[in-house]
Parts: sequence; C-alpha cells; structure tokens
Amino acid sequence: MFDFNMLLQELDKPRLRQPLPEYLASNRGAPWKVISEDELNTMHRQWFVELERRIEFLGERGIDIGWLYEWSAKYTWSWMARDMSRNHELYTQDLHYVDPTTFGRTMIGLDEFVKYNFAFIDAISDWRYDPFPDQMYIDVTPDGETRVAVRYMGSGYVDGTLRLYPYDKSAPAIIGNGNFVQACAFDRYHFNSEGLMYFGETLWDFMDVAQTIGIAPRDDSWQFKTLMRLGALPAHGRRIANRIPLLRQG
Repeated sequence: MFDFNMLLQELDKPRLRQPLPEYLASNRGAPWKVISEDELNTMHRQWFVELERRIEFLGERGIDIGWLYEWSAKYTWSWMARDMSRNHELYTQDLHYVDPTTFGRTMIGLDEFVKYNFAFIDAISDWRYDPFPDQMYIDVTPDGETRVAVRYMGSGYVDGTLRLYPYDKSAPAIIGNGNFVQACAFDRYHFNSEGLMYFGETLWDFMDVAQTIGIAPRDDSWQFKTLMRLGALPAHGRRIANRIPLLRQG
C-alpha cells in the first residue's frame, strides 16, 4: 500500500528557483502571467480532491476504478522524487509511448520511457508538472479498459540541454538559455485490466515551447516572417516542377 503522505511531503518541498518572474520573458504573441509555486501546489492537491470525486461518482454508478487514485499518487510521487523504484507497479514492461520529440516514432519499453523523461529533467533541473483540476477526462470502455487524459503545466528554468530522440549525445538538442518557462501539455494514458499503463502519449505545442524558451521569434517580427517566406520555397519549387513535364518525370 502506498503512503499518500510520501506524495504530500514531495509537494511541500520548494522546487522552483526563486524569485520567479511576474511574466514570462517569452516571444509569444500575448503576455503570460507566471503561476507561483504556492498556486501550483494548491492546484496539484486540488487535482487529487477532484480525482477522488470523479472516482466516487463513477463508483456510485457501478464503475469501480478506485485503484486509479493510488496509481496517480505513486506516479506523481515517482517523478517528483525522481524515484523509479515503483515502475513495475505503474507500467507494463513493453510500455508504448509517443511524444513530439520522437518525430513520429513510438518508444517501446520502460528504459526508453525513463530515458525520455530524464531528458527533460536533465535540461530543466527544477522541472515540475502540475495538473489542472478541472481538466481531467476519464473514460471506461465497454470492455473494461480505463483511459485517462490530463492537461497540466510544466514549470522550470531551462538551464541545460534538452536532447530529443534518441535522448543521448547523438541526438539533436535544444540549448537552454536559462529562461524560466511555463508551458502546457496534454497526456493520455491507457491501462490494462491489471491497472498498469500499457500505452501513453504526450501532446504539446512545439511553437509554444520554442517561443517561450526564446529560440523562435515572435510571430510579428521580421525574423519570423522571413522564416515563413523561406519555408514557402520548397512548395513553390514543387509547384513549378509539377508544371514542367521534364522535371515532373525526374
């Protein structure tokens, strides 16, 4: 049995370097007011209150997913404590997972999944994830499979190098500039009949993150408009080639 107090202790630990900026120093089109760490902790605790309400609601209608509360607590504690010792209680050994950083590939196996997650932790040393209480979605299929989707906020200072797939020294990488970031992502998890996650996917807006970190310019800047014009060149070239029979044959 997992001790929920272990999670509460992790939530009580300050993680983000202070002081936080009032607004993100980003290249987004509109200002983003930073959510403080106290607010993030309150939000995270409230998420578990809301999860319990959802589980009770479904239980009253004959759908028992009470195990999901403990699974969520262990899962959250695992990443906050950077402790992978309970992975066998959370995932199947052949877990399949997808993320924008894989460029369309599917990761297979716990080792790949852990390596992918630590790529973010290595790049953002005080990285933390906090779910929005009113943005979780639980689905139980007629076959009894449970699926969960959650939108959450990731926060931290990008003070390292974010390596993309395959998450090693050979990988393409984003060099952090030390900026504080807050960016939203959306996860979906599929569980087998034993309450283990066998498939998952993380979705996030690459342009949002690139502009928030500062490696992509604002949309109204001359740099961004120039990039868009350059990006149109291959399309124009293809159109011309399609109109010229000799080039089309090649």
